[in-house]
Amino acid sequence: MPTQARPGAPWSRRIALTAALSCAGLLVSGSLAVTATADEPGAGPQGTVTLPAPSAADRPTFTVPGRATADVPASGRLSAGRAAADSAAQRADLNGDGSGDLVYRLNYGEVFTDWGYGGAVAIGADDSEVKDLMLPGDLTGDGRPDLLTVTSTGALRLHSGANATSDGGLTSYTTLSTGWQAYNKLFVPGDLTGDGAPDLLARSTAGLFLFPGTGTGFTAGIQVGGAGWSQFDQLVGVDDLTGDGLADIVARNSTGLYVYPGNGSGTGYPFQERTQIGGTGWLQYNQLLGGADYDANGTADLVARSYDGTLYFYEGNGDGTLAARQEMGTDWGTVTQFAGSGNQPNFGKSGVFARTADGTVYYYEATGTGRLSAKYLIGEGWDRSLSRLIHAVSLRANGISDLLEHSTYDGHLYNDGLYAASDPEIAGGSKLYNLVLGPGDLNGDGKGDLLARSSTDLYFYAGNGNGLSVQGRVEIGGSGWMQFNQIVGAGDLTGDGRADLVARSTSGLFLYAGTGNAASPFGAKAQVGGTGWSQYTNLAAPGDLNGDGIADLLASNSAGELYFYAGTGLAATPFKERVKIGTGGWNQYADLV
Repeated sequence: MPTQARPGAPWSRRIALTAALSCAGLLVSGSLAVTATADEPGAGPQGTVTLPAPSAADRPTFTVPGRATADVPASGRLSAGRAAADSAAQRADLNGDGSGDLVYRLNYGEVFTDWGYGGAVAIGADDSEVKDLMLPGDLTGDGRPDLLTVTSTGALRLHSGANATSDGGLTSYTTLSTGWQAYNKLFVPGDLTGDGAPDLLARSTAGLFLFPGTGTGFTAGIQVGGAGWSQFDQLVGVDDLTGDGLADIVARNSTGLYVYPGNGSGTGYPFQERTQIGGTGWLQYNQLLGGADYDANGTADLVARSYDGTLYFYEGNGDGTLAARQEMGTDWGTVTQFAGSGNQPNFGKSGVFARTADGTVYYYEATGTGRLSAKYLIGEGWDRSLSRLIHAVSLRANGISDLLEHSTYDGHLYNDGLYAASDPEIAGGSKLYNLVLGPGDLNGDGKGDLLARSSTDLYFYAGNGNGLSVQGRVEIGGSGWMQFNQIVGAGDLTGDGRADLVARSTSGLFLYAGTGNAASPFGAKAQVGGTGWSQYTNLAAPGDLNGDGIADLLASNSAGELYFYAGTGLAATPFKERVKIGTGGWNQYADLV
């Protein structure tokens, strides 16, 4: 039972390989290194496996249509009548060339700054605790745009942009405030109130809240909208899209795209009447991002990523409308979150582990396009009679999921991460448990939690946020949970930002919506599928497989086929129609987690 490790280099992976291979565009090579450490069979992890980091040269690239070359002074690229100080590019122009740039987080936490003809690993994976990213402009007073990040545990951090174009240049931060895990989306529209300072908007299930900017931070929030704002799966702060000098936002729901122009109010409802600027064609995108003048012509623009990983550029016309789209780059599916993107960020799990009956384990990484990567060999000898595998949503703040083992030898729970190698036991557990899973944060503190089921009870183990231990168990359910032959979960299925569960019995498929309450972390069960779900041998929760921030589901059958059920974010109908993404061979896996 090998353990997993990951070096601290850019683009590192935490999964193991036993031979050189090329897959998903990443050339990696290495050899299996296993060292027995356990004193007796089945008593915890028995080895260490490491994966060398793929080359950073495989980073995707983009080109903004109409953008001038890098050697043209910024002042020469602004349209007449707009001064450089008024340009929306101020919020996202990290390298000072007058054009808006991209900032984004990859699957394993690295944060890149990218200006098209160059880029930097501004926050390395080992230092990253970034769940979401925002570009507020200059909050530190040095004339350079800064970065705001949000952690899974609700800390709002300010990263000075003075060294944003250097490797590690955004690593340092100042914590502005905490408690932001109460909101499922934060975004910066720009100056919404008309006082010259960028403002912050936050949405929860209760509604929309405005946090007026002070120029260096934000004041206390005021509610400016009700629960109706939950209809939008994308909320983007686009700066001044309408040309009136006030910031605006763009919102998308099932009927299309809308612009809400700012009205300058800092104490009441901050928007004018909304205008629809696009129809259902905008549903083809999994992330929309804005808040920048990407082509440096003096108007705010919008960028959209499609489900196949293509980036498209929509030039702003300066009157609240957008020009026809133009392609600006491909292979962007590996980006899990863009700064300024309007989706609710998915965090903590990406992909699945698969184990054959003879104990060979592979890993399939999520590609962000609704597909899985080619398989990575983890190793052999993971005896199914000795342990159950648990692929848990990250138990630490870095967002990297954890592979755990529930030992059938002693009933204890072990962490296979290298960081836990000196003391891999997480909990004493019990040999009576027949199921252990880690669906994410269940009590609203932002830390990954665990569930364990016996024949008589369901127990909740609150995570401590370090992956090394959990708090004492709390009984949250009885023997009724034994009716289910599969229970899975990895993130938010209902669109409220809380972790949910899906459970299958012979009667069908059921959804248990998360409440964020430790005493009763799930609402009443709701049937969301019929007996047809019994055709599947394995159900697995990969996290967000198609890059839209919504948790998804995988299902394999005895014929070796693999099906992808994309999440909708809607409690009543949590999954779209299935798509076959594997035509054979998946029946070789006894476990899919």
